[in-house]
Amino acid sequence: MNLHGTKLFLASSTLLSILSLICVNAEAENSSTNDYAAVDAIFQKHCLDCHGSQDPEGKLVLENFESLMKGGEIGAALVPSKSADSLLVQMIEGRFEKEGKKKIMPPGKRPKLDATEIAAIKAWIDAGAHGPPLGTIATRELSVPKIALKVAPRKPIMSLAYAPNLELLAVGRYGEVELRSLKDSAPRKWTGTGPRGNINGVTFSPDGNFVFTASGEPGIYGEVHQWKVADGSVVHRCTGHKDAIYALALSPDGKILATGSYDQKIILWNVETGKEIKTLSGHNGAIFGLAFRPDGKILASASADRTVKLWDVATGERRDTLSQPTKEVYAVAFSPDGKRLMAGGVDNRIRIWQISETAAETTNELLDSKFAHEGSILNLAFSSDGKTLVSSAEDRTVKLWNADKLTERALIEVQPDWVRAVTFVANDKTLVVGRMDGTIGCYDTTTGKLASDLTAQLEPAANAQTRVATSSQ
Repeated sequence: MNLHGTKLFLASSTLLSILSLICVNAEAENSSTNDYAAVDAIFQKHCLDCHGSQDPEGKLVLENFESLMKGGEIGAALVPSKSADSLLVQMIEGRFEKEGKKKIMPPGKRPKLDATEIAAIKAWIDAGAHGPPLGTIATRELSVPKIALKVAPRKPIMSLAYAPNLELLAVGRYGEVELRSLKDSAPRKWTGTGPRGNINGVTFSPDGNFVFTASGEPGIYGEVHQWKVADGSVVHRCTGHKDAIYALALSPDGKILATGSYDQKIILWNVETGKEIKTLSGHNGAIFGLAFRPDGKILASASADRTVKLWDVATGERRDTLSQPTKEVYAVAFSPDGKRLMAGGVDNRIRIWQISETAAETTNELLDSKFAHEGSILNLAFSSDGKTLVSSAEDRTVKLWNADKLTERALIEVQPDWVRAVTFVANDKTLVVGRMDGTIGCYDTTTGKLASDLTAQLEPAANAQTRVATSSQ
């Protein structure tokens, strides 16, 4: 063979070798891809209940190759080419020990991997634990059964208010306020629509001619609507907050409306004109609760900054900061005589302060701090005679307290959902609760028993006729 032939032969041999290597690598890649697909199917079958992307056990996510290789809070889940040394294999074989106890995955009584499945995982790891080829996207068919609703979904009840002179109940939900009568056979009077977001606060004017609602778009703005009770028309729409409004209170004389927002501000509004009077600043967290003292001179605010603040309504000056709460405060309520202030929130306690005439610093004594519920306290309200305090909490309980000594008088039946709204009606003889599942319950305030007749009256009939009023301002 001459030199030219030798070079041609060598070049051809080299090309064949390269092509052979490419084919071998492609075959190996295809093989590893198939192996990972099989392993991934095993993970989907057995592991995602505990190791999905939502709150994964041990921070180990097995939803895809990248998250698997990332490992969890105690390190790498596997060692490529060494299945025996891989934590994942040790767990599924029950060989992993923690605090002197052997751990196995899946835990408890859940079906364990069979020998074939374990062998497939070990073989894939020993082959190098290769993932899918670059550019491929793993897709899975989402199988969701079609479930027909038996009844129309209900909007959660976020707020309640009662006008005793008219025997009207205002119910605040998402995007609407509804007026219901406690004395008429046709309970629903009108529904006002138009506000954006949840109606987190609702209250009547002292004469019952107007109803006020507080709502807003989280992170965008808050708004207040003033509605005519007679026909549901809007008198004023007030905007000024930069976030949703979560607290609403009307001064006893009906002239000043106070709103508290997630933007950490309190705004006082002139009810007659709908214009802003002043802004109160000082909280370092969202405002969740507001209450005027019965003389109208002091405003109390509850905040996510773990404080209750007292404000001079006339000047807008902060009079005192009550810093005893250890977590976020959701609710505040003045006793009808104005001498005591109650507050409750995430630390599950009801606190009582004796409020002085001036409400100045160092003059407002903490009288009591009582563990009241097994969950965050959502709302507090006094009866009009000041003898009864009601509290609701995230543990789905509602309690009636003797307000003078804060002793528990009655535990209302466990509720089907959180009670965000409470109000006394019928001369304090009945307590109305509004739940997050959209239902209303009524209870006798003496016995704590369900008031069946009124509850049935206030639960809307499927064919009830309702006039709809729309906010267009």
